[in-house]
Amino acid sequence: MRNKGTESHPASWDLPASEAGFQKENLPAVRQSLPLKHLQPIRFGPEFCRKPAEASGREWIITNGIGGYASSTVVGMNTRRYHGLLVAATEPPLGRVVLLSAVDEMVVVSSGRTELSTHRYGNVIHPEGYRFLAEFRLDPSPTFFYRVGDILLEKTVFLLPGENAVVIGYTLREGSSAIELAVRPLIAMRDFRWVSEENANFNTRIEEKEGELTLRPYPSLPPLVIHHTAELVEKSPCWYKNFEYVSEREGPNRVFEDLWSPGQLLYLMRVGESCAFVASTGRRGGVDLTFHQRRLQNTQAVLARTITPPQGPLSARLAWTADNFLVHLPRTGSHEKRPPVRLKRSRPSHAPLDAFLLAGFPWATVWGRDALVALPGLTLSTGRFDAARDLLETFISKIKWGLLPVRLAEEDGSPEYDSADTSLWFFWAVWHYWNATKDLRFITRKLLGPMQDIMESYLEGTAYGIGMDEDGLIQLSDEELPMTWMDAREPNLRGDAPGKAVTPRFGKPIEINALWYCALNIMAEIGQRAGLRRAGTCIQMARLVEKSFTRAFIGPGGIVYDRVTKTGKDASLRPNMLIAASLPFSPFSRDSLSWVLEMTERELLTPFGPRTLTPRHPEYRGYFAGEVKTRAQAYHQGTVWPWLMGPYVSAVIKARRLTPATQKRIRKQLEPFLTHLQEGALGSVSELFDGDPPHVPQGAVSQAWSVGEILRAIREAKLVDL
Repeated sequence: MRNKGTESHPASWDLPASEAGFQKENLPAVRQSLPLKHLQPIRFGPEFCRKPAEASGREWIITNGIGGYASSTVVGMNTRRYHGLLVAATEPPLGRVVLLSAVDEMVVVSSGRTELSTHRYGNVIHPEGYRFLAEFRLDPSPTFFYRVGDILLEKTVFLLPGENAVVIGYTLREGSSAIELAVRPLIAMRDFRWVSEENANFNTRIEEKEGELTLRPYPSLPPLVIHHTAELVEKSPCWYKNFEYVSEREGPNRVFEDLWSPGQLLYLMRVGESCAFVASTGRRGGVDLTFHQRRLQNTQAVLARTITPPQGPLSARLAWTADNFLVHLPRTGSHEKRPPVRLKRSRPSHAPLDAFLLAGFPWATVWGRDALVALPGLTLSTGRFDAARDLLETFISKIKWGLLPVRLAEEDGSPEYDSADTSLWFFWAVWHYWNATKDLRFITRKLLGPMQDIMESYLEGTAYGIGMDEDGLIQLSDEELPMTWMDAREPNLRGDAPGKAVTPRFGKPIEINALWYCALNIMAEIGQRAGLRRAGTCIQMARLVEKSFTRAFIGPGGIVYDRVTKTGKDASLRPNMLIAASLPFSPFSRDSLSWVLEMTERELLTPFGPRTLTPRHPEYRGYFAGEVKTRAQAYHQGTVWPWLMGPYVSAVIKARRLTPATQKRIRKQLEPFLTHLQEGALGSVSELFDGDPPHVPQGAVSQAWSVGEILRAIREAKLVDL
């Protein structure tokens, strides 16, 4: 029997007979042919997989490079509304919709049938396919091995790069007889923030061609096209009711969804044979590789984007995960040829691209602040220099009033600018780009003008009450808008206005003014090299800011204030002082830097980063749990943010120099993340953790600046084997 070919169906997968029988013994040789020795698989055996309560808490995420993704759990049971096998970016990189939510699978042999899927309906798990899951492997695509008697069936999920298309492939590895595999797609067709319900407006018509099914449930959404190599399509359309997403439980709320299915794809398989289907928003042409080969080809493409792959188990895995957050789209109408980034082992420069960086998964959109903080770690520490340049160039294309957008709306990508620090983090990112590439030509031609625009806007005053006071410090005059990274709001149940800021930051926040001082110095340094006449003015301004900063933020006994307002000074112990101390140009004296580190390590530091507030403060919240309001109140009032590990490491190296003793301390502080790689989102780092032990991971399961700053910290500390 041939390896399910589709030579007569050019619009679908082409698995020619000459490439049939991708045998089990070929797999080790293929793996050794790729430079993956530092990227160790993440594996879970049957003992773990057959505990659904625990295994459903481990999530995997893969992306397609244009904003779309696939995500579920180790047992294949969706536990969030954001989970799905094809979450398409309809307006790349945003406009994301869940098209294919899941699949039901069944193995049929002469002795009976076995269901391999796992879902939760209310308090019932059905089917119980987890009982047959012999192994889950992230290697680097999610791969499932099911054992049913003497049958071993392998299932692989991966996305085609640059397309809203998921490939789901099956290979029968072992068995004494042929099997029938029945696969039933479960369709959602809705915004990834909503859930679907059975309704009369859902168009259940199925358009069928040979090897192809097309579904168009709603005119406002793209179609779902399924290319397949099934021997038979059994049409049995129906609704599956009341899937429950247990990770969405918030207080008394429970989230349920109805999914629609057009029927079953039936495949006949013998040992060594493979089959696959592709679900997409519509694709042209065929693919003349087996899905195994295409999966390995995808792996090679990701590795090729990393010029200097990290070598340790933590850094190698995070460097791979870094690719999940990066989005590259062709820049329409641009034919400019750019000079290459001049580095040893550099690849030829590519055509300009619009680049974006998704802040995290599963729900985050493009957040400017997060992207700029994450940029050095995700791109420069992994050798993705062209990606760094594309990101910087995309940012400046969206500048307005001297401000860079703090976020892009999910619906239409429209920029929002209510942030005082995003534009200042841009200077920090440019400085890291300069140190990594020495690419002064690009900075001078493309970035220097916008950097001057930002400076002038902050000097003269710009939107949202952001501007320089007489003492040279930046003041935020709007008392309602939370415009720093501590931007949580309590929900307004009436919905007629934004909610109240949980952590007020109006006045003169310490990290904003440290970033301002740093930006002035960066402008002076780069400006002098570029021959900018106003570089001297930046130096003079920096001196004024340094003196005013010391008077405003350093108190009796060396105490450091977090915020200065017209009515007083806030001495709350928060990590904003650590951010200020860590910058490449910091207004802190050595004594102040030592005080900051001492208080950080005594009051704030945990195994996963600094807390956002000392536990001794009356407003401290040790746990991030409960309803939306309760979680908003805890967001920056005690939770641990792992991205702050980057500023901590930088401050430690500045204060204590990079000695073997310092490296040993930093290594010990970062090692807990090795264990965390197998929690939450596999191979990634969560958005935050509880402030109190055992520091349970919370928030988004995979966050860009968490990953980026840990990668940057590893590189800065020269822990090459971590």
